[in-house]
Amino acid sequence: MRKAGWIVGMFFVMYTIATLVGFATYVWFSLLVMWVAVFTFMPAVSALLIYGYLRKFQFSSQTSLYESMILTGMWMLLSFCLDAATYVLIVPHLSHSKPNWTFFRDQSPWIWLSYLVLILSALAAQRLYQRRVHA
Repeated sequence: MRKAGWIVGMFFVMYTIATLVGFATYVWFSLLVMWVAVFTFMPAVSALLIYGYLRKFQFSSQTSLYESMILTGMWMLLSFCLDAATYVLIVPHLSHSKPNWTFFRDQSPWIWLSYLVLILSALAAQRLYQRRVHA
């Protein structure tokens, strides 16, 4: 149960940073700068958070890959649900429009690419963890 709390807590840290970086770079610069920031800065942030999670619970070399993939899968599920609630229901409601049921189709391939990048970040974090802790 303690691991679940850490997974959810770290997700909200990552999601908050990604949202702030995304909105700030979009508003202050451009859509292109936002996507560059999301796909360069955020993989490093997520890899560091995943590495910290692996260090916190001191997983064995054999289970660290499994645990990092569980964490990543949970983050993707939480992200999908939060994006759906926020961008499909809440934002349209606040702007007095219909729910945006095409959000995920409209944002594709960016959302799916961000999930792939998250998996690659997890693999990098797990590899770093194995090198540093189980060398």
